[in-house]
Amino acid sequence: MMNSLSKTRLYLATDSLDWMINRSIKQSLSLQDAVPISAGTGCVPSKPIETLYIHIPFCHTLCRFCSFHKVKFQETLAREYFQALRLEIREIIARGYRFNRVYIGGGTTTILEDELIKTIELIKSLTTIREVSCESDPIYFSEGNPELLKGLVDRMSIGVQSFDDAILKSTGRFEKFGSGKQQADYVSRAIELFPTVNVDMMYGFKVQTAESVHEDLLQTMALNPDQITTYPLTIGIGKNRKKAGCLAGDPHELWPQFLAVKQALTERYVMEFPWTFSRNFGQPVQNKYVLDGEDCLGVGSGAFGRFGEQFRISSFDIADYIRLIDRVKTATCYTKSLESKSLIQHHLMIMMGHGHLDNQVFKAHTGHSLWRALPLEMSFLLASGAIVKRGDNYQTTEQGQFIALKMFVGFLSGMDYLREQARELPLTSI
Repeated sequence: MMNSLSKTRLYLATDSLDWMINRSIKQSLSLQDAVPISAGTGCVPSKPIETLYIHIPFCHTLCRFCSFHKVKFQETLAREYFQALRLEIREIIARGYRFNRVYIGGGTTTILEDELIKTIELIKSLTTIREVSCESDPIYFSEGNPELLKGLVDRMSIGVQSFDDAILKSTGRFEKFGSGKQQADYVSRAIELFPTVNVDMMYGFKVQTAESVHEDLLQTMALNPDQITTYPLTIGIGKNRKKAGCLAGDPHELWPQFLAVKQALTERYVMEFPWTFSRNFGQPVQNKYVLDGEDCLGVGSGAFGRFGEQFRISSFDIADYIRLIDRVKTATCYTKSLESKSLIQHHLMIMMGHGHLDNQVFKAHTGHSLWRALPLEMSFLLASGAIVKRGDNYQTTEQGQFIALKMFVGFLSGMDYLREQARELPLTSI
């Protein structure tokens, strides 16, 4: 158990980290220097890109804390959108892009089942991929026909967030998706159908305690999903801060809640990152959620891609997206250069999450040792008790795991900030 002095040191460290991350986001992820790009520009990589990200921006109702690009569902517009999306996918594959896997997110990805199926079948007919991951809301497994996706989707990620009815009601999800018991039944149906099922859970809500978080995770674990992903509520730094902030509890309560997550899951799940757990029973989990900073190409309205030191941003206006695909077969409108320091910090976050800072691996990836590349960050991590030296390398402590989690929340806040700015970018004249 941590004594009061150690807790004070941890809270000072995480409060300082929050401040530094928010300042860094505003500096390094500002889109004031985003550059419009011409259709067809950019080199095609010689080797496959790790992930093709596909964005489906439609929902029947809009969750209060979600900052992703989405609009209220209109069937005519949505079908037109899917047709444009498949045209864009055909074009990028025809230009020579190849991928190892596909991740479909939203919005509500399954909002038009038949269109989603056509899209996945098109990709599989044109290129070889290792796996297809798809997000879904829980109610789909009651009102939809998920058996139609069997054999097409390898990993299904279900956004439950909580089985606690009090939290579901406070976030507006009880009316939308039903009670915690009903959603548990929906998850069980998914587990019967798909090779890998992940359940997304959240903590950090105003009505939560460490005890209620622990109980929520025990209910999740009782369903035997392959993976459980646990995210603290992301407040962000922009317009979404007020909306999500009214749901959030005391940020200092995240530490005991993080410990409650670990305590609940440790016996039957392995922590791959402080936010991602895979089961340690049965056959090994094949389709895992990986965030190692790999390159990603985004397609669809509101999608991001990252190649090396550049972000690529697609149109956030759905009518404009459809117009661009019709005219030039691409809707990637802007690029944003990333500082190498930001990419190195991201790599540090991943290593912290893995639990081991290996100097040789870091040097091979960045060209510099940890201390040469990140002297201030390394000093902060040592002083805060986040890492301990082991020979030439460093091991992440339990406090360091929590700091890595806070860094990950900062990464999510950065993506929120990018989306917020991207919505305001002028439409291009392509």
